[in-house]
Amino acid sequence: MLGVQSLNVKDLLRSNNKDLFYIMHLSYEGCEQERFWNYAREKSIIGISHPFITEDWNSNRDFNKKALTSTWVKQFDMFCNEMTTGDVVLVLSGCASLLGVAEVIEPDYMFDGALSGDACEPFFEHIRKVKWHKTYTYAGRLLLPQPVEGFVNVLSKVEPMTERWQVLENVDV
Repeated sequence: MLGVQSLNVKDLLRSNNKDLFYIMHLSYEGCEQERFWNYAREKSIIGISHPFITEDWNSNRDFNKKALTSTWVKQFDMFCNEMTTGDVVLVLSGCASLLGVAEVIEPDYMFDGALSGDACEPFFEHIRKVKWHKTYTYAGRLLLPQPVEGFVNVLSKVEPMTERWQVLENVDV
């Protein structure tokens, strides 16, 4: 009997007709990472937020972008306007371990101000529904073969043949 062959990130991208993927940190300024990760896993969502953005990103984008650095504007635009159905997202803990591999399942993001990510609330306000292909417990997160160098932002696009691509393309999903 033939064994089941595992898929990796590159295979998942090929099956979704995608030629890039995203990596993101799932944290709240380094705090409460385990609680946020458990919430994201249970609810099948990923999210992004910033203390200066308290409304739907696109409802007043020109005003919102004045409150942020160009790096944050790019991250919000990627999350809210570039990501779409079938995109693959690897959620990392720091630069050296993987929490999960997700596939975006809806074309549009959602804004829910009730999800404000402070110590009393559950998550980030800007969210995307995902299907988890692989998840790990926070304590059991997968150590990557080598760290993803220079990943200090919340969200980043990973394109073929880049150093990040080469580190992550063969991770099992």
